[in-house]
Amino acid sequence: MSNLKISDERIRRATLRIGKERARQRAAVVDEFLSKPLPEQAFGKPAGAAPPPIACVMADGGRFQVLDRRQTVHNGEHWRESRVATFLAMDSETHETDPTPELPEFLRDVSIARTLAEIGRVQGQNPSAEPRHPDKKPKDPPWPRPKILAKTMQASSVCWEEFGPMMASHAWHQGFDAAALKVFVSDGSMAIEKVQRRHFSHYVSVLDLMHALSYCLAAARASAADLAVSWTRYVRWATQVWQGQVANVIKELDELQHRLGQPEEDATQDDPKEIIRRARVYYTNHKSRMDYPDYRRQGFPLTSAVMESSVKQVNRRVKGTEKFWSTGGGEAILTLRADYLSDTKPMAGHWHAAQRDANGLREYRQTT
Repeated sequence: MSNLKISDERIRRATLRIGKERARQRAAVVDEFLSKPLPEQAFGKPAGAAPPPIACVMADGGRFQVLDRRQTVHNGEHWRESRVATFLAMDSETHETDPTPELPEFLRDVSIARTLAEIGRVQGQNPSAEPRHPDKKPKDPPWPRPKILAKTMQASSVCWEEFGPMMASHAWHQGFDAAALKVFVSDGSMAIEKVQRRHFSHYVSVLDLMHALSYCLAAARASAADLAVSWTRYVRWATQVWQGQVANVIKELDELQHRLGQPEEDATQDDPKEIIRRARVYYTNHKSRMDYPDYRRQGFPLTSAVMESSVKQVNRRVKGTEKFWSTGGGEAILTLRADYLSDTKPMAGHWHAAQRDANGLREYRQTT
C-alpha cells in the first residue's frame, strides 16, 4: 500500500474530466448510430452483438440539484430531473395459455394498499395515512417472471427529446433491436411514452402493472366511503385488469362519473370526481398496453421494479439536500454512475483504451 495522499479537489477534477470524456464518447456513438438508414436503426445490430432472447427497455426520471458558480437561484429552483434508462437482456419460458389467470393473493390482500397508495400519490392519496398491515408480499412474484441475464444503464441530465436517441443507440449496440421478443415497460408518463413511440415503436409497450392497480385503488376509494365496499370494488377492478378486461373497468368508471357528475374546473386532486376522471383517462389512454394475460404467456416482465431500483442507485450518488452539482459536473457524474452500474463494465474498456492511447502529454486549459 502506498502512502499517497490525493486531495478531494484532485479527485473532483479527475472525475469531471473523465465524466466529460465519457459523455463525448457517448455523443459520438449516438451520432454514428443516427447516420445509419432507418431500417438498420430499427432492426440491425453490430457485427459482434448477440441479441438476447428477450430485450427489455425501461426508463424513468430521478432528481438532483444544480448550482453553478455565480448563479442566483430561489428556493427549490435548483432541482433538476435526471433521465435514467435500464436495458435488460432477459430469458423466459413462453406458454400456450396464461400461466397465472387468477389475481395473486397478495394483490387482493389489504396489505398491498400502502404500496399502491405510495405509487398513486398523483391521485390524491396520502400514503402516511394508510394503516399498516403485515406485509404479505412474497419475495418472488407468484407469476413466471423472466430471468435477467445482464443489465446496462444510461443516465443524463438532458431532456427526454435528447435522451431518446441515446437510449435507441445504446439498445442497438446491445443487439436489442434484432431480438425476437422486444418489450418496453413504463409507468405511463407522457414524456416516456413519446420516447417509446419515436424510438421503440417496434417494441411491445407494457404498462407497469402496479401503476395500473394504483388507479384501481384510488378510484375505488373515491367512489365509496365505506372501506369494505371500496376494497371489494378494488379487488373486482384489479382482477379485471389482471385478466386483460380493462374495458369493463372503464365502463364502470363511466357509469360512476355519469352518476357523480364531472369535476369542476378548479377541482382539487382529492376531489372524488377528479380522481375518477383521471382513472378513466388513464385506462382509456393505456388500454392497448394492458394485455397482461398475453404478456405472461410470452414471459414478459409486468412491472418496472428493476427500473425503480436503478433510479434509487443513481440517486444514492447524485441526490441529497446538501449535494449540489455544476451543470457539467452533474452530467459527468450521471454518465459515470450509469457506467459503473452496468454489468458489461464499460469503464474497464475505457481504462484499457486510455492506457493504450496515452502519449505522456498533459492537457492544459487554454485561456483567452
